[in-house]
Amino acid sequence: MTTPVEPWQRPAHQPTGRKASVMLVVFTDGAVLTDLDLAGVVPASAPVDALDVRVHSYAENPEWIDGWRTGPLRNLAARELPDPAALDAATFCYTIQVSVTDPADLTHLQLAWAVAAAVCRAGAIAVLDAFAHDWSPASVVAGLDPHRPFTVIREVSVVAEAEVAAGFGHPVHTRGMTKFGRPDLITGIPGERIGEAATVLNQLAAMLADGHVLAPGQQIRIDGERTLTVVPYVPDDRIPDVSLIDDGLLLTEA
Repeated sequence: MTTPVEPWQRPAHQPTGRKASVMLVVFTDGAVLTDLDLAGVVPASAPVDALDVRVHSYAENPEWIDGWRTGPLRNLAARELPDPAALDAATFCYTIQVSVTDPADLTHLQLAWAVAAAVCRAGAIAVLDAFAHDWSPASVVAGLDPHRPFTVIREVSVVAEAEVAAGFGHPVHTRGMTKFGRPDLITGIPGERIGEAATVLNQLAAMLADGHVLAPGQQIRIDGERTLTVVPYVPDDRIPDVSLIDDGLLLTEA
């Protein structure tokens, strides 16, 4: 008997009316997926009706496909993939999208990754998590265990921008919180505290993935000494624009 796949839970889930969305882009050398059997690899409650899988040919959509593998995303691929040249040469890609409102669990993520794994097993080169800006070799995604536990660092990136903004510091921010229906988080920090800021953002991202909510005006105590205040993230002449996928919350130190 096949062991059922358990849903990734959100033990602190609070509804907000927001959509949680995931988009994976899987690069291939052809329309490789001939069948999709999700039996035994996703929870029974996974929102299959919300699944949108499409195949795109480079011959028909060259600029659109290149948009996912050039510029900053190509720079990331050069660091994260063993053979970025193979990515450049790919002639097809699949998009895997799931969008649900106020999910009480994270089965939409399990579903998206299960489909990506199926495409990778059929023959793929690399997978881009479009909202987290994170690349994975196809071999890694193909081998994902459906019974693996949820790990927030697998779903969310924490980015430290190299350029210092005057009066703000190094922008350090998350990418991918829209996958949980939550805003991304950003803070400005001196260079010597980037690692500390990344740790704090990862911890807060895990809380939001569990279903917690951060609201403007809320204060967060860290290290037993310092307090962060949550305010809406609104780029201006002092606060840099880091091109978040959706909206964000700025964490300022009191």
